[in-house]
Amino acid sequence: MTREIADDAAAPAAIRSIYEDIRAVLGSPVVNLVYRRLAGQGEDVLRDSWRLLRPAYLDGRIARHAAPLALIVPKDMAMPGAPPPATAGDMPAIRAVIATYNANNARNLVAFSALLGLMPGGTDFPPLDDGAGMPDAPSGISIPALPAFGSLPEALQQTIRRLNLFGDTGEEGAPVASLYVHLSHWPEMLAYVERLLQPLHDAGTLTGWRGETSDRAAMAPLPDLRAPAELRTILEPILGALVRRTIPKMVPIGTYLGRALKPGQSG
Repeated sequence: MTREIADDAAAPAAIRSIYEDIRAVLGSPVVNLVYRRLAGQGEDVLRDSWRLLRPAYLDGRIARHAAPLALIVPKDMAMPGAPPPATAGDMPAIRAVIATYNANNARNLVAFSALLGLMPGGTDFPPLDDGAGMPDAPSGISIPALPAFGSLPEALQQTIRRLNLFGDTGEEGAPVASLYVHLSHWPEMLAYVERLLQPLHDAGTLTGWRGETSDRAAMAPLPDLRAPAELRTILEPILGALVRRTIPKMVPIGTYLGRALKPGQSG
Protein backbone atom coordinates (compact mmCIF):
# COMPACT_ATOMS: atom_id res chain seq x y z
CA MET A 1 0.00 0.00 0.00
CA THR A 2 1.39 3.41 -0.98
CA ARG A 3 2.11 5.52 2.08
CA GLU A 4 0.89 9.09 2.34
CA ILE A 5 1.12 11.78 4.98
CA ALA A 6 -2.13 13.56 5.73
CA ASP A 7 -2.34 17.32 5.48
CA ASP A 8 -2.60 17.92 9.21
CA ALA A 9 -0.57 18.62 12.33
CA ALA A 10 0.60 14.99 12.46
CA ALA A 11 3.03 15.65 9.60
CA PRO A 12 6.69 16.13 10.58
CA ALA A 13 7.73 19.77 10.85
CA ALA A 14 9.84 19.76 7.67
CA ILE A 15 7.02 18.28 5.59
CA ARG A 16 4.45 20.55 7.20
CA SER A 17 6.58 23.52 6.15
CA ILE A 18 6.52 22.36 2.51
CA TYR A 19 2.77 21.76 2.74
CA GLU A 20 2.32 25.33 3.94
CA ASP A 21 4.32 26.61 0.98
CA ILE A 22 2.25 24.49 -1.43
CA ARG A 23 -0.94 25.95 0.03
CA ALA A 24 0.45 29.49 -0.24
CA VAL A 25 1.66 29.13 -3.83
CA LEU A 26 -1.51 27.39 -5.04
CA GLY A 27 -3.77 29.67 -2.99
CA SER A 28 -5.60 26.64 -1.65
CA PRO A 29 -6.37 25.17 1.78
CA VAL A 30 -6.03 21.66 0.33
CA VAL A 31 -2.80 19.73 -0.16
CA ASN A 32 -3.79 17.14 -2.73
CA LEU A 33 -3.11 13.41 -2.61
CA VAL A 34 -0.34 13.68 -5.19
CA TYR A 35 1.76 15.71 -2.72
CA ARG A 36 0.76 13.61 0.28
CA ARG A 37 2.04 10.55 -1.57
CA LEU A 38 5.31 12.29 -2.31
CA ALA A 39 5.64 13.11 1.38
CA GLY A 40 5.13 9.45 2.19
CA GLN A 41 8.43 8.76 0.42
CA GLY A 42 10.26 11.24 2.61
CA GLU A 43 11.06 14.91 2.85
CA ASP A 44 13.69 14.77 0.09
CA VAL A 45 11.32 13.39 -2.55
CA LEU A 46 8.63 15.95 -1.74
CA ARG A 47 11.11 18.83 -1.58
CA ASP A 48 12.92 17.92 -4.83
CA SER A 49 9.65 17.51 -6.76
CA TRP A 50 8.16 20.72 -5.42
CA ARG A 51 11.38 22.63 -6.14
CA LEU A 52 11.08 21.66 -9.82
CA LEU A 53 7.42 22.62 -10.11
CA ARG A 54 7.20 25.68 -7.87
CA PRO A 55 8.57 28.29 -10.33
CA ALA A 56 6.09 27.25 -13.05
CA TYR A 57 3.19 27.55 -10.60
CA LEU A 58 4.40 31.01 -9.59
CA ASP A 59 4.91 32.36 -13.11
CA GLY A 60 1.51 31.12 -14.27
CA ARG A 61 2.67 28.71 -16.98
CA ILE A 62 0.99 25.71 -15.37
CA ALA A 63 -2.26 27.61 -14.85
CA ARG A 64 -2.31 28.80 -18.49
CA HIS A 65 -2.12 25.24 -19.78
CA ALA A 66 -4.55 23.93 -17.14
CA ALA A 67 -7.38 26.42 -17.67
CA PRO A 68 -8.54 25.14 -21.10
CA LEU A 69 -9.03 21.61 -19.70
CA ALA A 70 -12.40 22.75 -18.34
CA LEU A 71 -13.58 23.24 -21.92
CA ILE A 72 -13.43 19.49 -22.59
CA VAL A 73 -16.84 19.30 -20.88
CA PRO A 74 -19.17 20.95 -23.44
CA LYS A 75 -20.50 24.25 -22.20
CA ASP A 76 -23.92 23.58 -23.74
CA MET A 77 -24.49 20.27 -21.90
CA ALA A 78 -27.91 19.95 -20.32
CA MET A 79 -27.65 20.14 -16.55
CA PRO A 80 -29.71 18.15 -14.02
CA GLY A 81 -32.33 19.30 -11.59
CA ALA A 82 -31.93 20.65 -8.07
CA PRO A 83 -29.68 18.89 -5.51
CA PRO A 84 -31.15 17.33 -2.36
CA PRO A 85 -32.94 19.91 -0.15
CA ALA A 86 -31.06 18.57 2.87
CA THR A 87 -27.85 20.11 1.50
CA ALA A 88 -29.28 23.57 0.75
CA GLY A 89 -27.66 25.32 3.71
CA ASP A 90 -24.32 23.69 2.97
CA MET A 91 -24.18 24.50 -0.74
CA PRO A 92 -21.56 27.29 -0.44
CA ALA A 93 -19.17 24.91 1.31
CA ILE A 94 -19.96 22.07 -1.12
CA ARG A 95 -19.34 24.33 -4.10
CA ALA A 96 -16.12 25.56 -2.49
CA VAL A 97 -14.84 21.99 -2.00
CA ILE A 98 -15.57 21.10 -5.64
CA ALA A 99 -14.07 24.33 -6.99
CA THR A 100 -10.94 23.90 -4.87
CA TYR A 101 -10.34 20.40 -6.22
CA ASN A 102 -11.13 21.56 -9.77
CA ALA A 103 -8.49 24.28 -9.66
CA ASN A 104 -5.89 22.07 -8.00
CA ASN A 105 -6.50 18.95 -10.08
CA ALA A 106 -6.19 20.73 -13.42
CA ARG A 107 -2.95 22.45 -12.46
CA ASN A 108 -1.51 19.36 -10.80
CA LEU A 109 -2.31 17.19 -13.81
CA VAL A 110 -0.38 19.51 -16.13
CA ALA A 111 2.47 19.81 -13.64
CA PHE A 112 2.90 16.13 -12.86
CA SER A 113 2.42 15.02 -16.46
CA ALA A 114 5.41 17.21 -17.23
CA LEU A 115 7.34 16.01 -14.17
CA LEU A 116 6.91 12.35 -15.18
CA GLY A 117 7.62 13.13 -18.85
CA LEU A 118 4.28 11.75 -20.06
CA MET A 119 3.47 11.90 -23.76
CA PRO A 120 0.02 12.22 -25.38
CA GLY A 121 -1.53 9.19 -27.01
CA GLY A 122 -1.25 10.67 -30.49
CA THR A 123 -4.73 12.11 -31.02
CA ASP A 124 -4.67 15.47 -32.81
CA PHE A 125 -7.18 17.50 -30.81
CA PRO A 126 -8.36 20.93 -31.96
CA PRO A 127 -7.22 23.81 -29.74
CA LEU A 128 -9.24 24.91 -26.73
CA ASP A 129 -8.50 28.58 -26.78
CA ASP A 130 -11.66 30.61 -26.23
CA GLY A 131 -10.25 32.00 -22.99
CA ALA A 132 -12.98 30.69 -20.69
CA GLY A 133 -11.43 27.82 -18.83
CA MET A 134 -11.02 26.66 -15.25
CA PRO A 135 -12.33 29.11 -12.63
CA ASP A 136 -10.15 30.04 -9.68
CA ALA A 137 -10.69 28.32 -6.37
CA PRO A 138 -13.02 30.34 -4.13
CA SER A 139 -11.67 32.42 -1.27
CA GLY A 140 -13.27 33.34 2.02
CA ILE A 141 -15.37 30.18 2.34
CA SER A 142 -14.35 27.75 5.05
CA ILE A 143 -14.36 24.07 4.12
CA PRO A 144 -14.17 21.14 6.56
CA ALA A 145 -11.05 19.04 6.91
CA LEU A 146 -10.54 16.01 4.68
CA PRO A 147 -11.57 12.93 6.67
CA ALA A 148 -9.63 9.69 6.56
CA PHE A 149 -11.29 7.25 4.19
CA GLY A 150 -10.94 4.39 6.67
CA SER A 151 -12.75 6.38 9.35
CA LEU A 152 -15.95 6.67 7.29
CA PRO A 153 -18.99 4.44 7.87
CA GLU A 154 -18.93 1.36 5.67
CA ALA A 155 -21.94 2.53 3.64
CA LEU A 156 -20.14 5.73 2.68
CA GLN A 157 -16.99 3.81 1.83
CA GLN A 158 -19.00 1.60 -0.49
CA THR A 159 -20.56 4.65 -2.20
CA ILE A 160 -17.11 6.16 -2.72
CA ARG A 161 -15.75 2.89 -4.11
CA ARG A 162 -18.58 2.82 -6.66
CA LEU A 163 -17.98 6.46 -7.59
CA ASN A 164 -14.28 5.76 -7.92
CA LEU A 165 -14.99 3.34 -10.78
CA PHE A 166 -16.66 6.04 -12.86
CA GLY A 167 -14.49 6.98 -15.80
CA ASP A 168 -12.31 3.88 -15.47
CA THR A 169 -12.12 1.05 -17.97
CA GLY A 170 -11.84 -1.94 -15.69
CA GLU A 171 -8.51 -1.13 -14.05
CA GLU A 172 -7.91 -2.43 -10.55
CA GLY A 173 -6.28 -0.60 -7.68
CA ALA A 174 -7.32 2.90 -8.70
CA PRO A 175 -6.39 5.45 -6.01
CA VAL A 176 -9.47 6.78 -4.23
CA ALA A 177 -10.27 10.31 -5.42
CA SER A 178 -10.03 12.71 -2.48
CA LEU A 179 -12.91 14.85 -3.78
CA TYR A 180 -15.37 12.05 -3.05
CA VAL A 181 -13.92 11.53 0.42
CA HIS A 182 -14.21 15.25 1.12
CA LEU A 183 -17.84 15.28 -0.03
CA SER A 184 -18.62 12.52 2.48
CA HIS A 185 -19.32 15.32 4.97
CA TRP A 186 -22.65 15.51 3.08
CA PRO A 187 -23.90 11.93 2.49
CA GLU A 188 -27.00 13.12 0.61
CA MET A 189 -24.81 15.05 -1.81
CA LEU A 190 -22.53 12.06 -2.32
CA ALA A 191 -25.56 9.93 -3.24
CA TYR A 192 -26.77 12.71 -5.56
CA VAL A 193 -23.36 12.83 -7.27
CA GLU A 194 -23.59 9.10 -7.90
CA ARG A 195 -26.98 9.54 -9.56
CA LEU A 196 -25.61 12.36 -11.73
CA LEU A 197 -22.53 10.50 -12.89
CA GLN A 198 -23.94 7.00 -13.41
CA PRO A 199 -25.52 7.74 -16.84
CA LEU A 200 -22.37 9.52 -18.05
CA HIS A 201 -20.27 6.56 -16.99
CA ASP A 202 -22.64 4.04 -18.58
CA ALA A 203 -22.54 5.97 -21.88
CA GLY A 204 -18.74 6.04 -21.92
CA THR A 205 -18.73 9.84 -21.70
CA LEU A 206 -16.55 10.00 -18.59
CA THR A 207 -14.00 7.63 -20.09
CA GLY A 208 -13.82 9.75 -23.23
CA TRP A 209 -13.33 12.91 -21.22
CA ARG A 210 -10.63 11.21 -19.18
CA GLY A 211 -8.63 10.21 -22.26
CA GLU A 212 -8.81 13.64 -23.83
CA THR A 213 -7.93 15.37 -20.56
CA SER A 214 -4.90 13.15 -20.08
CA ASP A 215 -3.63 13.71 -23.61
CA ARG A 216 -4.17 17.46 -23.57
CA ALA A 217 -2.37 17.82 -20.25
CA ALA A 218 0.59 15.84 -21.60
CA MET A 219 0.73 18.15 -24.64
CA ALA A 220 1.68 21.18 -22.52
CA PRO A 221 5.15 22.37 -23.64
CA LEU A 222 6.90 22.30 -20.27
CA PRO A 223 10.06 20.23 -20.89
CA ASP A 224 12.01 22.06 -18.18
CA LEU A 225 9.74 20.52 -15.53
CA ARG A 226 10.72 16.95 -16.36
CA ALA A 227 12.34 15.29 -13.36
CA PRO A 228 15.80 13.73 -13.64
CA ALA A 229 15.72 10.02 -14.47
CA GLU A 230 16.63 8.96 -10.94
CA LEU A 231 13.75 10.94 -9.44
CA ARG A 232 11.30 9.72 -12.10
CA THR A 233 12.17 6.15 -11.15
CA ILE A 234 11.04 6.92 -7.60
CA LEU A 235 7.95 8.86 -8.67
CA GLU A 236 6.49 6.47 -11.24
CA PRO A 237 5.30 3.69 -8.89
CA ILE A 238 3.75 6.11 -6.40
CA LEU A 239 2.25 8.65 -8.80
CA GLY A 240 1.76 6.83 -12.10
CA ALA A 241 -1.81 5.66 -11.48
CA LEU A 242 -2.83 9.01 -10.00
CA VAL A 243 -1.48 11.04 -12.93
CA ARG A 244 -2.59 8.64 -15.67
CA ARG A 245 -5.98 7.62 -14.29
CA THR A 246 -7.39 9.34 -11.24
CA ILE A 247 -6.59 13.00 -11.84
CA PRO A 248 -7.48 12.95 -15.59
CA LYS A 249 -10.96 11.63 -14.82
CA MET A 250 -11.51 13.95 -11.84
CA VAL A 251 -10.78 17.13 -13.82
CA PRO A 252 -13.82 16.75 -16.12
CA ILE A 253 -15.94 15.18 -13.37
CA GLY A 254 -15.22 18.13 -11.12
CA THR A 255 -15.94 20.56 -13.94
CA TYR A 256 -19.29 18.90 -14.63
CA LEU A 257 -20.26 18.87 -10.94
CA GLY A 258 -19.26 22.50 -10.54
CA ARG A 259 -21.52 23.52 -13.41
CA ALA A 260 -24.38 21.30 -12.24
CA LEU A 261 -24.28 22.90 -8.77
CA LYS A 262 -23.69 26.47 -9.95
CA PRO A 263 -25.93 28.99 -8.13
CA GLY A 264 -29.11 29.50 -10.11
CA GLN A 265 -28.38 26.42 -12.21
CA SER A 266 -29.76 23.72 -9.95
CA GLY A 267 -31.85 25.49 -7.39
